[in-house]
Amino acid sequence: MPAKKQKTITEQVENNEATSFDDCCCRKDILKVHLRILIIVILAGAIAGYFFRDKFLAAIVNGKPIFRYQLNKNLTASFGKETLENLIVERLIKEEVKKNQVVVTDGDIDKEVEKISRTLSGGMKIEDALKAQGMTLDNLKTQLRLRLQVNKILEKETTVSGEEIDKFLKDNGKSLTATGEAEKRVEATTILKEQKLSAKIQTWISDLLAKAKISRYLK
Repeated sequence: MPAKKQKTITEQVENNEATSFDDCCCRKDILKVHLRILIIVILAGAIAGYFFRDKFLAAIVNGKPIFRYQLNKNLTASFGKETLENLIVERLIKEEVKKNQVVVTDGDIDKEVEKISRTLSGGMKIEDALKAQGMTLDNLKTQLRLRLQVNKILEKETTVSGEEIDKFLKDNGKSLTATGEAEKRVEATTILKEQKLSAKIQTWISDLLAKAKISRYLK
């Protein structure tokens, strides 16, 4: 009987050792898995950081980074309020455009671009003229689309009388590009209407701002 009991104790010891060995192997396997995951995360972060570094970095000067949040903070402090007001006005205009179902085509915008191009001297390309002002052709087209949309909303209430055209031709007829009498009257009408629209726009925008519910959080 004692021999049998001793064998049982020995078996228990062996079983405990086997269990401890298995637990040790299991922990090593888990550690390996965690290590692999960590390596994958680090590699993924490095790859993402390389391909998307412009999302986080604005520049690197002598090995030291200037982060985009620092740039944004300075830009907001310098131009934030002005930019915010422009965005608010743009949002209000888009709401009015949708409400009035105004449509401005790419062809309309291209015509305006062509008009501007004809005013450039010395054969300068419009892209070069815009670049000198820190703009691109896409920037210009966005502005032109917004202006044309506003014009279409306001031109319904904007009229030019025959007396106004006659007076304009008398005072400015020589500066017009048209040659025929009918063409001059058309050109004069266009110029007068644009002048009236320009005068109306600021008042119209002020009215939109006054009627809108706006909460500004930028300090």
